[in-house]
Amino acid sequence: MDQEHGKTTIIKCMIELYKKHGKKVVLCAPTGRAAKRMSETTGEEAKTIHRLLEIGKIEDDKIHNVDVNLTPIDGDVIVIDEMSMVDSFLMNYIVRAIYLGTKLVLVGDSNQLSSVGPGMVLKDLIESEQFSYVSLNKIFRQAAKSKIIVNSHNVNNGISFIGKKSEEDQENDFFYINESQSAKMLYQVLSLSKERLANYGNYEFFKNIQVLTPTKKGMLGTKELNNYLQEELNPKSDEKKEKQYGAITFREGDRVMQVKNNYDIYWEKGNSNNLSTYENGAGVFNGEIGRITNIDNAEKNIEVLFDDGKMAWYSFSELDEIELAYSITIHKAQGSEFDVVVMVVPFASNMLLTRNLLYTGMTRAKKLLVLIGSKNIIENMINNSEVKKRNTGLKYKLQLNNN
Repeated sequence: MDQEHGKTTIIKCMIELYKKHGKKVVLCAPTGRAAKRMSETTGEEAKTIHRLLEIGKIEDDKIHNVDVNLTPIDGDVIVIDEMSMVDSFLMNYIVRAIYLGTKLVLVGDSNQLSSVGPGMVLKDLIESEQFSYVSLNKIFRQAAKSKIIVNSHNVNNGISFIGKKSEEDQENDFFYINESQSAKMLYQVLSLSKERLANYGNYEFFKNIQVLTPTKKGMLGTKELNNYLQEELNPKSDEKKEKQYGAITFREGDRVMQVKNNYDIYWEKGNSNNLSTYENGAGVFNGEIGRITNIDNAEKNIEVLFDDGKMAWYSFSELDEIELAYSITIHKAQGSEFDVVVMVVPFASNMLLTRNLLYTGMTRAKKLLVLIGSKNIIENMINNSEVKKRNTGLKYKLQLNNN
């Protein structure tokens, strides 16, 4: 059992036990993709925290500056997954919306990247020693066959995997390519994505593979990588319509990602002629990934089919809400899992190249991980356990109030 499977097993067990005693369990997560994954692994409905609190109508950049009217959460037990992504403001809203006597269960990994917003809520709660918590740190026999799991745990503990011999019974699910030249690293990413992984394990890019990088800038940042990968995997064709939006060319067949929460965008799922399978609703959330299925220049909109089967339509004036997603940053990938991850680590500042960023990227892969980067940079990341200091005060206040 690894950490991911361990927490899923525990959540499912909690749901079963509480339901048996007639208790209502509410599941939620900070992002749409994390909530979707929680639903898939537990078989129960999970919502984003924003949707659960019904604060979605307030624009994200204003939500921290207004006195939000919160809808109290109707539940006996509330389970929040991916807690490392929850910032101080959102945690404040959660606590304010909980009835007295409700149980709150927080699930997450404090060794992953900190929240984008202020605070280190999960880390401060644990370090305050004012709450009961359980750490999953034992690798059981079945999980020990996976080099992804073993090497991720080693990285988290500051142990390098480079040059270490693998046990004979371990899976071939992790490959490290020692490369320092940007052009050669780019070649590795493109050839793996287009041909080599298909030949190795019959992996198909648009079904199984996601490219991750720490940065948006440079030859190996998301902006350039997306252009290169689009050219290789979905080249220009007379049969594919395009729409230019700023520096981005959107093309039919492109993989795209929603980059902000939109609670109003209309979507449909299933066949409208079959009411038993048909759904419609509103809302596409930051981090959701899909593909462009049609560009309609007459109607001036782009049709996107998301991974969960939702079909949504974006007017040309709303295209700032989506980006190409052949490659995404490790920060954007947090809370998600992919069958195959190709992770490239170019030279960047020490503040960016940290152990928790490497660990977060590695743990996004379910079946296969290919890591590309120079030995020196990877080992420096493993040794770089410094997390940018955040002056939160939460840990101190919790300790003060309980003394």
